[in-house]
Amino acid sequence: MSVKLALGNVKKSIGSFLVYFVTLALGVAMFYAFTALQDQSLFRYFEKVYNQKLTVLFESLSIFNKFIAFVFGLIILYATSYLLRKRKKEFGLYMILGMNKRKLSFILVLETFFIGVFSLIFGLLLGVGFSQLINLFLGHLFAADISRLSIQISLHAIGQTLISFGIIYVVAMCFSVVIVNRAKLIDLLKASQQNETSWWQKPWLGSLLLVVGLAILSWSYYIAWHLTEIVHQDLSFDLILYAIVGGIVGTYLVFMGFSAFIPVIAPKFKGFYYRKLHSFGIRQFSTQLAKSVFSLATICLLQFFALGILVASFNIKVGIEEKSLSVVPFDFQYAITQAADENDEGIPPLDQTIVQQAVEKYRAYFKGMVKKELQYDTYIDPKLDQKLGTNQLLGIQDDKHFLQHPLFVSNSQYNQIAPYYHLPKLTVKAGEYALVMQSGGYFVTEVENKLHALPNITVANQSLVPAKKQFINGTLQSYSYFSYFILNDRTLHQLALQPYGKFIGTIYNQKGLSNEKDLANNWQKALPNRVGSYSAQSRYATKTSAASDALMITVVGMYLGIFFLIAAIGILSLKSLIDFEKHQQNYRILRQLGTTETMIQRSLFNQIAIFFIIPLVGALIHMIFGLKFTKDYLMLGGGYELDIQRVGVVSGFVLLVNLGYLIITYLMNRSVVKEG
Repeated sequence: MSVKLALGNVKKSIGSFLVYFVTLALGVAMFYAFTALQDQSLFRYFEKVYNQKLTVLFESLSIFNKFIAFVFGLIILYATSYLLRKRKKEFGLYMILGMNKRKLSFILVLETFFIGVFSLIFGLLLGVGFSQLINLFLGHLFAADISRLSIQISLHAIGQTLISFGIIYVVAMCFSVVIVNRAKLIDLLKASQQNETSWWQKPWLGSLLLVVGLAILSWSYYIAWHLTEIVHQDLSFDLILYAIVGGIVGTYLVFMGFSAFIPVIAPKFKGFYYRKLHSFGIRQFSTQLAKSVFSLATICLLQFFALGILVASFNIKVGIEEKSLSVVPFDFQYAITQAADENDEGIPPLDQTIVQQAVEKYRAYFKGMVKKELQYDTYIDPKLDQKLGTNQLLGIQDDKHFLQHPLFVSNSQYNQIAPYYHLPKLTVKAGEYALVMQSGGYFVTEVENKLHALPNITVANQSLVPAKKQFINGTLQSYSYFSYFILNDRTLHQLALQPYGKFIGTIYNQKGLSNEKDLANNWQKALPNRVGSYSAQSRYATKTSAASDALMITVVGMYLGIFFLIAAIGILSLKSLIDFEKHQQNYRILRQLGTTETMIQRSLFNQIAIFFIIPLVGALIHMIFGLKFTKDYLMLGGGYELDIQRVGVVSGFVLLVNLGYLIITYLMNRSVVKEG
């Protein structure tokens, strides 16, 4: 009997449970799909191509799984509390008919169990398909061979999903039992008559909260918009943290003030307010907004986080790939210098014997694999401090030590290597110099602020004038932070400079490209028996490492972004459905007054649409300033550009999810209103 009654209640309240069920099923599907990634053939392919295990990625997903399971548990408890509140009168009638609380609790446990089982089964089936979509998307995004991809069911992921969500449902069952056992019969019967009032629902107080919230948000927006200036002025990064907290607090205050402000300001526009059912819809929406203000503010922030995480992750992914390969123009590069002894001061002279051995061993290793080889030699002024030498030459105070190791290169060798690093060729006359130096985007601005024009410098007791007034932003060796002073060939050899190192850049022929993986993995064989200080970088290793990092950022970003989005809109839809069930009597009165069904449905759709639009608009406004912050942060952190096209794609995806939930919510609410 109890089982039949529980199943009947679930079937009878399918409208109320549908959004709850869909959200849970999507959560289960997402949880399964991302947990199952490590068992998919695509990721085994990635591990083979990248020549490394994706352990960090899967460990990160495992950590985020726990966080997401915890948050989904809170969402389920949140939804359960509202569903129980909606059905209090029904529970009261059961008790009047003689059902004790133990029996009632048992029915609730069965209902929760049935919903949990159905959502788990449907979610796992959906997760298998969702997993395949993720594999196809990532395969396309990372240019993998997806022709042989097949649907693979992960028993490990199924087990993790069942355990995590099983625990959540057990907690939800216990929560339901506690709520019902603590309820009094009179409270259950009068539940529909109880009104919830909010302390901020006074016009003067609401207006004050709105003004204060807008002021805090404006300050937070200002900090986000001027991130670069804040960093350049050496202001504390705590200021940025305060701005983030201010943005969160300001959002809640604005929503609180807005909920108190609408009932006061809307009637002032009489031409609109008293036309059709606008007055009815606005008053009903105002009541709903006042009761949902904290939920809407939280949903606004969650959607903003989803937008920000998705946009940032996809931009960082592309930035990592493009930037890493742009600074590795050679298939293999090798540099050898003289290692300094701990007991020596400065850098000892370069041992030419070691250099010669290194070049011979290098060429023997890559024999038959080389299409083109380029070299250049570097020199130092032994009288300059190697850490502060560039500062000494340029007369710049650099407390952050961005300017490192001044090296001198001949003009002819520079012109041979420059095109490969997308640098301009130069003509440096006798008695002149040019400067090439590069780091991150922040570095360039920092130096430009202090160095408006290159000064005359003195090298080895000889005065040199700049061939170009501005320095060239770039490098002559991948992943190096040297400052390269380009000198006329004759001037370079006339100066008392000390040889520092030799750089070799190699471009493979077709045979070398076919064996680039083996060449990259075994390049240590190119080292001589006596080794100085060396650095080596292969394009293959850089490419695979960058792709691996980009894959991790993309997957984690997708996971968190989609999770925040589903959580936010699922709560919003459920909240709307529950609130509108309380308004059945209002729509019944409208019908008795002769209002057409078309007008009622239009008013209903407008209310639901505004309910969805308000947090979305708030998230998009946050995103405008968040994009500026993200753009500056990406530039400061790694010189990455923000691609507006990707912003549009992500925003379109978020709008599409909102629209889908809006349509489902409207159809469910319309059926409920018709029943009223």
